[in-house]
Amino acid sequence: MRFLVKMVVLGFLALMALPYFAPQEYRGAAGDNEAGPTPSAFELAAMVGEAAADVRNICVRQPGVCETGGEIISYAGSRAREGLVVAYAMFRHGHPSMQQEEDPAETPAE
Repeated sequence: MRFLVKMVVLGFLALMALPYFAPQEYRGAAGDNEAGPTPSAFELAAMVGEAAADVRNICVRQPGVCETGGEIISYAGSRAREGLVVAYAMFRHGHPSMQQEEDPAETPAE
């Protein structure tokens, strides 16, 4: 579970950093829909730190939230595991729509 949280956070950070490393022709694809001035990196770090401290203390304030969150993450993990099994089966054996059906006229007679 901790690994999944880390991967979500790292994926979000990677998506945030992607526009800085993308070629110029792709940067305009998102449009100029910025609502206001862009905060500095230090302001963003301070905001993230405050949010992380608040998230750490939420279990103390409301224990039911952590219990429900644990159940949701457990359910999501089991669904993701099931999806991985299906994806592996599709990769290993191919999707049924990709299978070629045998034509009885083409099979040699014994």
